[in-house]
Amino acid sequence: MTNKKDYYYISLVKGTVSKVSVPDTVEYEIYATPADIAKLNKLLDENHERDVSFAALNIPFKPFAEEEVDQMRAKDDDNLDEVFEFLYKFGTEETREKLKEVGYDA
Repeated sequence: MTNKKDYYYISLVKGTVSKVSVPDTVEYEIYATPADIAKLNKLLDENHERDVSFAALNIPFKPFAEEEVDQMRAKDDDNLDEVFEFLYKFGTEETREKLKEVGYDA
């Protein structure tokens, strides 16, 4: 992979990373290398996998799986913190301002 930085647009709602801005969603613009983007994609994929598992655990077949669900929520919180740290670290000034507006400040 190359170490050349480029601008990317991150949609947390859609879980996407793109080099093209899509105006129908809230995006965070960052300036990063492809290796950095690979790390972000891994974080986003991990969160998506837990979302699917979380939904499965909330089906009433296992009504007492509260401990598992609580552990997944804690892991989601940790993952989301890592994503916001990443966005802040590589984000443009506009991105950092958006993060502050949603309550994140490094």
